[in-house]
Amino acid sequence: MLDEHGAEITADLRRFFGVDILDWVRGRHSARFVLALIGTLPDDSATLAALRGGREALGWDAKAYVLADLVDAVQALTHVQVAKASKNPRSVEKPQPYPRPYAKRARRSSGASNPFSAALQREVGEGGGPAVAEPSSPLATPFRLPAAVLARSAVPARPAPVRLT
Repeated sequence: MLDEHGAEITADLRRFFGVDILDWVRGRHSARFVLALIGTLPDDSATLAALRGGREALGWDAKAYVLADLVDAVQALTHVQVAKASKNPRSVEKPQPYPRPYAKRARRSSGASNPFSAALQREVGEGGGPAVAEPSSPLATPFRLPAAVLARSAVPARPAPVRLT
């Protein structure tokens, strides 16, 4: 995902969170923090639009999908009524579903054209440590981080509270 959609991710992080991806490269933000922001991008983000099919998916949030479902339901009910009134119900053409953008299965590239994904790949590596996130939607994929990255991104332990007696 990062190889193909680095520009969208960079723009979305700036637009929605005010985070510059270079802050991660400079060490101001951990990989875990940046990945958490990416995981919480809203439905109208350029990244999710790219995953759903490209520019034609811009503006497709949950409401747009519900409206498309309603259009399909009205067409299906109309089809049933027309077929019921027809002498030859099988001759009535079924309606086409309202067109929706769908995620395209893109080939993975090497990441050389995208500095963010290349840097993340160098830091995280292939495969790697324990699962950090499980997919919460059909578009999400689990990711793994090595133990060294997890340790660097961990919240520092608080000292024990002092008891005054």
